[in-house]
Amino acid sequence: MAYLLLGSLPLLSVQSGSTAALCLGELLASSEDADLAAIAGLLAVLVGAMHFLMGLLDLGAAVELFSQPLLRARTGAAALIVLLGQTETLLGLSDRVQSTPIRRFVTACSSIREICPRTAGLSAALLTVLLICKVVGQRGAQLERGSVARNLCAGGCTVLQTSANLAILVAAAVVQKYMADMGGLESLERFETPSPEYVFQRWTLQQFVDTLPTAALTAFLTLGSHLTVAERVRRPTDSWNPRRELFALGSASLLAALVGGMPVMANLAICQALQGAAGGLATFGNIFGHLVAFVTVSQLSSFDFPRCAVSVILVVEFAPLLRSLPREIWHLWQQACLTSPNSTLRLIVASDLSIYSIAFLSPLVFGIVNGSLIAVCMQVAVSLSRFAGPGYVHIGHVPGTTTYDEIGVPGSSAVHLEKIVITRPLGPRWFGNAAANTRAARRERRNLDREILVAIADWRMVSFLDETALMHYKREWSNLDVKVLVTNACATVRRQIKECGLTDVLQQPEETLVDLHAAVLWAQDYIKTVESSRVVIGMSANRRSSAQTAD
Repeated sequence: MAYLLLGSLPLLSVQSGSTAALCLGELLASSEDADLAAIAGLLAVLVGAMHFLMGLLDLGAAVELFSQPLLRARTGAAALIVLLGQTETLLGLSDRVQSTPIRRFVTACSSIREICPRTAGLSAALLTVLLICKVVGQRGAQLERGSVARNLCAGGCTVLQTSANLAILVAAAVVQKYMADMGGLESLERFETPSPEYVFQRWTLQQFVDTLPTAALTAFLTLGSHLTVAERVRRPTDSWNPRRELFALGSASLLAALVGGMPVMANLAICQALQGAAGGLATFGNIFGHLVAFVTVSQLSSFDFPRCAVSVILVVEFAPLLRSLPREIWHLWQQACLTSPNSTLRLIVASDLSIYSIAFLSPLVFGIVNGSLIAVCMQVAVSLSRFAGPGYVHIGHVPGTTTYDEIGVPGSSAVHLEKIVITRPLGPRWFGNAAANTRAARRERRNLDREILVAIADWRMVSFLDETALMHYKREWSNLDVKVLVTNACATVRRQIKECGLTDVLQQPEETLVDLHAAVLWAQDYIKTVESSRVVIGMSANRRSSAQTAD
C-alpha cells in the first residue's frame, strides 16, 4: 500500500524478493543470533532508510553504476542459488552445515544414499502435476477468444495457471495430514505474527554493526532489480519518476520492518501479469491481489505443509529465469569478438562477457553477498581497464570518395592508404591510456609488412588531454622516425596543443588539424617529396659509381 501511494508506476507490485531473502539467509548463517524476525526487520529498516536517503539526495542515477550484464547475471545467479538450495528438501536429506551454494549442492549429491523415498516421491509427483497445470494453463489462456465455450475455456485455464501454486500447497497439506503417522515428511514451521514491540526491543548494537554492510549491498541490488523490472514492464505512456520510486521503496521497507518483514522490490512475474491491465484496473488488481494473498496466507498458517511442496513451487517459478542464460552468453561473446577481434586478453578481461561471467559464478562459489561484492569490484576493474588500456581503431579510405571509415569492420569498404596509417583513439587521452596507446600503435606499425612514412592520429573522439598525456606526446613525437599528424581535433584540444607547444613538434598546416581529408592530402604530398629526394640521392650515387668504374 505504501508503494501504491508513493510510487510512480501502478503496474509495479512490490514484495520481498529473492535478493533480500538470500542476503538475509547468509547474514543469519554467519550470525550467532538466530532471531529471524529481529534481523529481518533491522535489515528492512536499514535498506529502507538508505533508499529514503537516496531519494532525499536525488541519487536515483546511482544504480547506473551497475551495468546491465552485472544485474542480469546476478538475477540468474540468484535463481540458480535458489534452485540448488532446494536439492536437500526435494530429496528429503537432512540439513547440512550452511556453506556456499556449490558446496551444499555437491554435498547433497554425494549423500544420494540418504534420500527419503516418501519425500522424493511426493516431490516428483507434485512437480509433475504443477508443470502440467502451468503448461495447460498457459496454452489455454492463449486460445483465441470468440464463442462462449472458448471464453470459458480460456478463463478456466487462466485460473488454473494462477492458482496452481495454491492448489499444490493444499494437496500437499492433505498428503501431509494422512502421512503424519508414517513419518518421513518434514513440515514447515508455523507462521509467526511478530508484534512491533517484539521486533524493535530485540535489536542490539552488535546486530546493527553486523547487518550494516549487508544492508548497503542489499539496498543497491534491490534498487537495481527494481528498476530493471520497471524498464521491462513500463509502457511509453506511463509516468516515471526515479526519485518517487526511491521514496516509495524506502517507505514500503520501513513499514515491512514493523512486523519483521524483509526489504521489498518489484516482482517481475506479478508485474507482467498486471501489464495487460490499464489505468485504475491495474491498480485495483494490484491491491486486490495483495489482500487475497494476505488473507490466504493468514488462513493457511494453521496447516502443516511439507517443505518439499514449497521447494517444488520455487523450482517451477525460478527455473524459467535460466532459459536466457545460453543466449545471453552467446550474445556477449559475439559483442566481445566484435569489439576486440585481435586481442585475446582484452576479450577476456575488458568485455561485458567477463562482467557477466564473474557476476554469475562468484555468488555460486562465495555466496550472494561476497560474490556480489566480488562482481562489483570486477566491474570497477573492467571499467578502469577500458579507460586505461590501449583503445583505438584503424581508419582507411573508401575508394572513389572522400569518406574514411574503420578497416575490417562488416559493412565497411575502407582500405589502407599507401605508406600512411590512420588511428582513431577511443575517448579522451589521459595518464592511464596515452602511453599504452603509443606502445601498442608503435608495436603494430613495426610488425606491418609495408613501409609507413606518415602516421595520422584522428582525434575525433578525444574531447581533452590531461597534462600527463600532453607531455607524453610532446616527448615521444619529437623522436619518431615517421611524420605524425593530428586531425579532427576539437577547439579545446587545438587550444591545448598550442599552449603546451605540441604544434612546434607537429609542424603541420592549420587546416589539417580540423579535417582528416586535408591531412591525408598533405601527407600524400609529403610522401612524394620524401620519395623524390630519395630518387635524386640514389641517382647521384649511381653516377658517382659509374664514373669511378670508368676511370
